[in-house]
Amino acid sequence: MAHGFRLTGALLAGSLALLAGAAHAGSVTAESIFDREATRQQAKSQVPKGATVTRTVCEDLEVGLGNTRYRCTVFYTTTPASPAPATVAPASSQP
Repeated sequence: MAHGFRLTGALLAGSLALLAGAAHAGSVTAESIFDREATRQQAKSQVPKGATVTRTVCEDLEVGLGNTRYRCTVFYTTTPASPAPATVAPASSQP
């Protein structure tokens, strides 16, 4: 029975380690009356530094009287920073 508990504990520890290193997803949206490319660039400029852009979706919205509004959403993923290596204190030279 103790052997089964050890295996369960190892699986739990492994699952927690995977959750701690999981990537996070997000998105940013920008709207403009100028043009689609400017709107896309505005959205991309709001993506967090170091994130990976996974998809970009743009829409042309007719707002009446021949006017168009542009909306672009940029989807991205981020990976958490690696934990800092543990530092080891020097051994004491006193008896």
